[in-house]
Order: sequence, then structure tokens, then C-alpha cells
Amino acid sequence: MFPKGDDKATSTGLCSFSQRQGFVSIQLNNGTRLELSPNGTTPNAYLDQQGKPVRREILEANRGQIYRLANQSIFVFWDPAPYKSPSKAH
Repeated sequence: MFPKGDDKATSTGLCSFSQRQGFVSIQLNNGTRLELSPNGTTPNAYLDQQGKPVRREILEANRGQIYRLANQSIFVFWDPAPYKSPSKAH
């Protein structure tokens, strides 16, 4: 999660992501849940719970998506490897 205009993340971690019939839900590890609804027929345009516009960007090589909200950007990466604990060798 990046505050608007900032180049340093304020938080990182696993999240739950779902998309159905154009609606997007993102459950962050801090308990925050974002519910986004499609904004008409405009591709990659959504509205948040307060009706504010949200823009989606697809990352290169389909590594994930960025959701640009009014005050922050949320990067959703498909590969959870950086957040998994390393296995212990026996």
C-alpha cells in the first residue's frame, strides 16, 4: 500500500483477492476490506464504497494489478513467495 504521491510502501503483506462479474474485493492483512464496483462500461474503472473513482492498471507480464484510489495505491501481486516463511532444513 502506497500513500498517494509517495514512493515508499506504508504496509506490505498477504491479502485475499476476488473478482466476480466485474466486482473486486481485496481483504488486507490489517483487516481493511475494499469493495470495488465497475464504473459503467469504461475498462479498468471502478468506484470504491464511497463512490470515488478507482483506476486499475495491469502490471507487466501479468504479475498483478495496481488499484489507484483517491488517497493511496494498492499493489496486488499474484506471487505470494516473498511473504511465505522459509522452510527449515532437517
